Amino acid sequence: MVIEVLLAHHHPPTRAALAALLGAEPDLEVVGAYGDGARAHAMAERLLPDVLVTDLRLPGVSGVELTRRLAARPGIRTVVLADSALPELALEALGAGARGLLCQDTDTGELPRALRLVAGGGALVSPRLTRPLIDACLRSPGIPDVPLLDSLTERERQVLSLVGTGLSNQEIADRLVVAETTAKTHVRRAMVKLGVRSRTQLVAIAYRSGVLRPRVRA
Repeated sequence: MVIEVLLAHHHPPTRAALAALLGAEPDLEVVGAYGDGARAHAMAERLLPDVLVTDLRLPGVSGVELTRRLAARPGIRTVVLADSALPELALEALGAGARGLLCQDTDTGELPRALRLVAGGGALVSPRLTRPLIDACLRSPGIPDVPLLDSLTERERQVLSLVGTGLSNQEIADRLVVAETTAKTHVRRAMVKLGVRSRTQLVAIAYRSGVLRPRVRA
């Protein structure tokens, strides 16, 4: 199966390099590459690609807003190229519905792998962005107070801990010996009860509440 990809990046040389990189992959087809958010949105609505790759500095319609608009489109998944120095903006993109979050300077092999994963229904955050995102979550006023954990069932607390360690729904299901759909339901219920919109915010709650503690290197 060929995965159709639409690119949106404000920097022309980078946009051209990404198009060349992805175009060299036999299972990826770049159907368009644009430098502003409004044009990218219009073409995404017209072409209905499998995956949109966007940066966050698009003129006009921002990368976050573009992600938000396309999140309502079934079948179009968004991978965002983010700057680790701007974790709050990356966090907004996750809240807007991004399915993948990679560093701007991601290596040439990571991006194609990420697109295949996201096109297949998966999600990922680059390990290099995890710590900045957690720190941004902890600073965010959108993170609820710890006492709200009292609303969680024991199983939902277990799931919160496992999400905090970076496990996917399938990995959580394997750990708890339940179906993936059951694990997904527990994650969704925990998010609803805690009033958050992303797994990254769940991670932040896990650390803030003491369910997880950051590892300290000697």
